[in-house]
Amino acid sequence: MAFSKDTKRELARVIPEEWCCRIAELSAYYDFDGYLFGGGKYLDFYHFTPSVARKILTLIKAAFPEVETQLLVQRARARKNQVYTVRVPVPADAWKVFDAIRGVEYADQERKILALSCCRKAYIRGAFLSHGSVTNPKKTYHLEIFTEKYEVARKVYHNISAYWLEARMTSRKGDLLVYLKGADDIATLLNLTGAHHALMQLENVRIVKDMRNRVNRLVNCETANVEKTIQAALEQIDAVEKIQRHMNLSDLPPKLAEIAALRLENPYATLKELGELIDPPISKSGVNYRMQQLIKLSKSLG
Repeated sequence: MAFSKDTKRELARVIPEEWCCRIAELSAYYDFDGYLFGGGKYLDFYHFTPSVARKILTLIKAAFPEVETQLLVQRARARKNQVYTVRVPVPADAWKVFDAIRGVEYADQERKILALSCCRKAYIRGAFLSHGSVTNPKKTYHLEIFTEKYEVARKVYHNISAYWLEARMTSRKGDLLVYLKGADDIATLLNLTGAHHALMQLENVRIVKDMRNRVNRLVNCETANVEKTIQAALEQIDAVEKIQRHMNLSDLPPKLAEIAALRLENPYATLKELGELIDPPISKSGVNYRMQQLIKLSKSLG
């Protein structure tokens, strides 16, 4: 949860420079928790996080310097924390902001994909700050944005998918969730929205995880190789000992007698190491060939 809160604090400090992006981000806050009351008597934006409420206030002031605004604070009924309301109390001002929000341009009107990439990023940032969370990457990779409104969830889904990210949509306890599971996709989204510090944290965790996984793979591979070597050596020793029960090793052809004696003397040596003990040394494949001859001979002895 700390990682998610830190990410939101970082994004709450990102103020778009372009007017269109400010409106696009405000449209996200309105889609999630905004209301035009009394036929335009006043316009409200609700939020439980003071830094996000201050950002909404800042965006309105930056986009509409002449518009009057209020910041109201009250305790939520069903929650212990407070709810912050950014209000545009003058009807003419409320309609001005509302018309601007509803006038955002879409490249795809049906799916509500915003026309400009910069505005799309601002909208996704507003959606995440409104009802989003991201899991600490030390645990798992998961980012989600939830809402009760189907059209809003669909809009978020399509705007994220416009960046070729593998967004998915599902339902949970009456809410609709748009979520990402891939580390690459989450990293891209953090970068798009301006959460660069959070992105650095995620990448650092990924590096550590990748190194740990690589070490584990190497250890497992080495362990498997050791076990394979031991099993092969035991099979070879059994073959030599079986041959000994039927004849003297000196009765074998010299090359086979030599490698059989070396195997008994060096039960844990690899084939390569055995080959280096022979004078002159022979290759690993040469040792293996002789060992296979001994195993074949032992099987023929019954």
